[in-house]
Amino acid sequence: MRGTDVTDMKRTYRTPRVGEFPEELSLNLLKEFDLRYGENPNQPGAAYRFRGTSLAEFTNIRLAKSGKGGLSATNLLDITRALGILKFFQKPAVAVMKHASPSGFAEQHGGNNLEDIYRLARDADARSAFGSVVVTTVPIDKNTAEAIVSTFVEAVAAPEYEQGVLDIFERKKDIRAILFSNLDKLPKFAGDDTTGLYDLKVLPGGRVIVQTPYLSSIRGPKDLILDPLVRKNGQRYVVDRDPTEKELEDLLTAWYVNTGISSNAVVFVKDGLTVAIGSGQRDRVGAVEEAISKSYQKALDRKRMLEEPENFSWTRRNLSWKQMGAQLGYRPLEGAAMSSDGFLPFRDSIDAAAEEGVRAVIQPGGSRRDDEIIQAVNEYHMAMAYTLERCFGH
Repeated sequence: MRGTDVTDMKRTYRTPRVGEFPEELSLNLLKEFDLRYGENPNQPGAAYRFRGTSLAEFTNIRLAKSGKGGLSATNLLDITRALGILKFFQKPAVAVMKHASPSGFAEQHGGNNLEDIYRLARDADARSAFGSVVVTTVPIDKNTAEAIVSTFVEAVAAPEYEQGVLDIFERKKDIRAILFSNLDKLPKFAGDDTTGLYDLKVLPGGRVIVQTPYLSSIRGPKDLILDPLVRKNGQRYVVDRDPTEKELEDLLTAWYVNTGISSNAVVFVKDGLTVAIGSGQRDRVGAVEEAISKSYQKALDRKRMLEEPENFSWTRRNLSWKQMGAQLGYRPLEGAAMSSDGFLPFRDSIDAAAEEGVRAVIQPGGSRRDDEIIQAVNEYHMAMAYTLERCFGH
């Protein structure tokens, strides 16, 4: 009989998870380098690494070309947050970062080259990509470098630069080129070694939250619950349809990208490309609505760029989805997959996504209304996978 029982998932949110943290914690930090400044020019800053772990030496983030006097705190945050996403991908991939979140992400699809992958990631949200930090999983070639310098980019980070690339970057005085190593050494899955590493959240008033680094239990498709079943009032509710192979690929991509975005967050992916991202919202459906609106706005921006490059102007934010859709002529999210970093508390997120043609959803599960969520998914003949883990980031 179809159905993997996940009824008890909601108990995990009410069950204490006490770690082995000492009563007194002394952290030994070694200074790596001074920053141009911290988050703002009136905040001096420096980068330190933990003593007792070799991870900093493995990744070895370093400048290949300086500009504007070196890295700022936000540059370093962008780079390291991008690495936290890109570590999950084996194919060539690009993250275009703004303020520690991706404005666009793309991985190789159908054998396209790095220049194409970069352009897709950039143009997923071309307006936000202005002044971005571009991070790639593979060495940057000259064609990709030419595409990068064709717009305003703050910094680029890659494992290597092919011969002649740094000469291209020299045309832009202020652009910084950064090298990093051993992306595959970053811990990402449950059970990976994180000895000596802590995730620290500094609070106002002299307090620090200390937690273990986030590690995902989702190593691949086999770790997903594709037929989640919940029991309520003597009834069984189970998702009817499995995702297709293509939907499954996009679901995993959306989930891994979501691990690097500020909550509440949703990510829509189609063919390995982020179509829209909703982040930092107080309500879950608000993140969905933000992403839907962005999907139309960004698609209309791309259409206008191609059709009227001489008279191009950004799409106004006060246009409704219906108005933008009439100009666009199609639904940008048709056939896309949606990831949610937390459970869906109400069916409204499913209703909104389904109306835009979204075909598959990935989420942790564990809502009191999981039965209603499953019923909604079945009504729209959508697929839905459970991860049984949340990936909040704040």
